[in-house]
Amino acid sequence: GEPSRSALGLRLLARVGTKDDAAVVVTTTESAERTVETFEGLSSAANRPSIGLVDTISEQQSVSARYDAIPVVYTPSSGDLERLMMALSEIAGQFAPSPGDRHLLVRSLTPLLESASTARVCSVLDRVAGFRSEAGLTMIGLDYTAIDAETMATVTESVDGILWATQGSSDGIDLTYRPARARHARQVKN
Repeated sequence: GEPSRSALGLRLLARVGTKDDAAVVVTTTESAERTVETFEGLSSAANRPSIGLVDTISEQQSVSARYDAIPVVYTPSSGDLERLMMALSEIAGQFAPSPGDRHLLVRSLTPLLESASTARVCSVLDRVAGFRSEAGLTMIGLDYTAIDAETMATVTESVDGILWATQGSSDGIDLTYRPARARHARQVKN
């Protein structure tokens, strides 16, 4: 299902990020306000990374809040990949240099894939990976039930691995990590 419902990306960020880290979070299915509420509920402010948001879904999309405690840049829609790239650059520039890592989280890639070609989205993925630091993580949520096998295979070529999340037998989530062999094979050849 929709990855933002389980907040898995935000949970991972809260778990692996430190107070010295920073993260750029792209919202494509939930508002910046809702994303911040969810993230703040996952860990104490003293232990979690600082975040900046690119919001592609909220109504007040013409008024960015770059200088708030949590900076937010709005774009007109999740399908406007050029403005998304500009917003990512703008929000990444808001972070002061820090000793920690810089992470990137796209809460759900599904709306981008629904409004732009897979090739364009993958091109953006390859470019936005540069927003994280060398040791930082790039986390991308994707509802694999909403895309076809060819799209999944193409997206897989742009990532290092896939964390499969499925509903467990109880109320929990079962997680399985699988390296993306195609990408690793390509890196070994170079």
